[in-house]
Amino acid sequence: MSADLLTRDLSDRRVPVAAITAGLAIFSIVGLGAASGLEDTVADLTENMPEALTAFIPADVPGGYVVGEVFNLVAPLVLVAYAVMSGASAVAGEEDSGTMSVLISQPVSRTQVLAAKAVGLLTSLLVPIIIFGATALLASNWFDTGLTAGNIAATCLHLFVMAAFFGALALAVGGLTGNPSLAAMVGGAVAAVAYMLDAMLPLADLDGWARLSPWYYYASSTPLANGIEFAHVLVLVAGTAIATAVAFVSFERRDLKG
Repeated sequence: MSADLLTRDLSDRRVPVAAITAGLAIFSIVGLGAASGLEDTVADLTENMPEALTAFIPADVPGGYVVGEVFNLVAPLVLVAYAVMSGASAVAGEEDSGTMSVLISQPVSRTQVLAAKAVGLLTSLLVPIIIFGATALLASNWFDTGLTAGNIAATCLHLFVMAAFFGALALAVGGLTGNPSLAAMVGGAVAAVAYMLDAMLPLADLDGWARLSPWYYYASSTPLANGIEFAHVLVLVAGTAIATAVAFVSFERRDLKG
């Protein structure tokens, strides 16, 4: 992997990563503060909600519904959306903008180019997730929401591997097609369908089919209450590895544009 390419890639990502990091940190403080001050009120409001609505935001976590919204809705959606867009533009975006020829004219291989892009994507996911977890821990201590450092770390690990999977999926589609719009569309569509399936299939007593959803391996074991589910983490890591391998093989063999 080229250190110069990685440095350039991380530099290009600094603005969106800073914005996501700041947004999640602020939301975690506001959300956990609201969870502490409005726990009883929110519990009363959500008690009679249809199961089809509450299925999307599990409340069986310390702090209840609002904490579940922070960790099971907002943070995953933001990070998965970023991962998909970032993976889609990593190499396909360079082709679409016409800058790929500049990259591959350097004394580096295609493998080195894609490796730098992949490591840059993973690094840019780690930063907001670590800050988000640290801020959530501080907020939990301030507002006494009952979250533990171990379970927050477990949730952040699950969140990282899920976002990495969707980012790798978009990277693979981009490597196969050279089309960033298609890569983003496929990655986003799979993420949206996965979220819906994970929430809705158990309501139809089809819990087993929910295992087809990557989202299942993030949330079903409730890491915020139960800690790391290593089997689920390994499934997502394996999926990420397969998608990344597809990206490398297809990018190496395809005639590049730009």
